[in-house]
Order: sequence, then structure tokens, then C-alpha cells
Amino acid sequence: MLIDSGERYPWTFPNSPTLRRKLAVGDYALLRDGHLSAVIERKSYDNLLSDIGAIQALHHTLADLASVPRAALVVEAQYGDFVDPVRLAGRWPASHVGRVLAELAALHPRLPIVFAGNRKLANGWAAAYFEAADRADAAAATPQLTLVSEAAPPSYDPTSRPVGRDDEIRREALRLAAIGPFPVVELARLFPDVARTRVNRILGHLEEEGLLIHSGVRRGVRWSRR
Repeated sequence: MLIDSGERYPWTFPNSPTLRRKLAVGDYALLRDGHLSAVIERKSYDNLLSDIGAIQALHHTLADLASVPRAALVVEAQYGDFVDPVRLAGRWPASHVGRVLAELAALHPRLPIVFAGNRKLANGWAAAYFEAADRADAAAATPQLTLVSEAAPPSYDPTSRPVGRDDEIRREALRLAAIGPFPVVELARLFPDVARTRVNRILGHLEEEGLLIHSGVRRGVRWSRR
């Protein structure tokens, strides 16, 4: 488990070893086999209300979050708190906050937004989410493993969702780096349908996570294992 170094009072995960570091996206992440398997952005009631005042920045944050194959926004409050004029106490009109929350869901349809109720429930949901993501990864590596078979119908397969494009690029970057230093163009050639800026952004995330490092300048830049 990775916990962003900016978290002042972080959630706890007693069953998992944790590391504090600056995360490129989200506040909590599951690191498996050198890549981010799942990420959660945590918001308190006051955090989310404050972010409404900088809505474009919030949209950018959620777009980056949704680029991870498994990600969620978890709010330590009930949805009803955000449309309660008494609770809002004049900070925002309840109708405006309701429209903003609907807009977030509509513009980021791949990103679950979970109103967990309070800090304790949010922490518990996050722990269960990361455990499920870890089991799904393990099942993908060993297809004979059956997940939650006692509770799910036979057709249910939580590993059936295709791997995200960003995740494919991450894995190829790590594979190339294991062979030796490589230029961006070598990685980009493997994904002709992906913009070069997106490839550069993913390489930057890998460097922030401490997995890759670059050397050289401009066209001479090479990426390798840290």
C-alpha cells in the first residue's frame, strides 16, 4: 500500500505493509508487480466543498484518476449532506452543489464516486476495495483461481474487464527498461494510436513513483530502471 506523503491523518491498513511517498495521482494506491493496480482519491466533506470553488482543477484531478484501470473517489460524508441547506450554512446553494455532483458523475463515467458516510466507513470501504483489486490481479495471473464463488452467480467474472491502455503502456515501459535504456520513440512506436504527450505523462508518473529515471536532454533522453 502506498500513501501519499501529503496525507496528514491517513487511513490505516493493518493487514498491509505501507509506504509514504508522493503519488502522481490519488491519495492511496495498491502497488503490485511494479505498477499501480488501484488508486483512491479521498475527500472529506469540507475538502469536496472547497474543490467546488476550483471546479476545473477538480475535473483535471478526476481525469487523471480515471486513467488508472481501477480507481475511485471516496467521500467521507453522505450525499444528503451536500444538498442540505442547513448543513451547507450558506457556503453554496444546495441546488448548485447537487448540479456539480451530477456533473462530476456524468463527465467521469468510468470513475466510481462513493459517498461512504464518514471517515471510518470510508477507510473500511477502501481496505475492502484494495483487497478485491489484489485478488483480481492474482486471479489474472493464475486463471484457475475462483473469486467469491460462494456469493456470485457462475457467470460473474470480476477479472473480465480489459486492462486499461495506460496500464499497458506502463508495463511495456518497465519491460523495455529491464532490457536497457530506451528512447521515448521506441515505446511510442508500440502504441501508434496513443498521443506522444500521453506516453510522456505516463513515463513521468513512473519516474515520480521511483520506478524509472531519465538521462540526457531533448531527443537524446533515455529511460532506464532507477
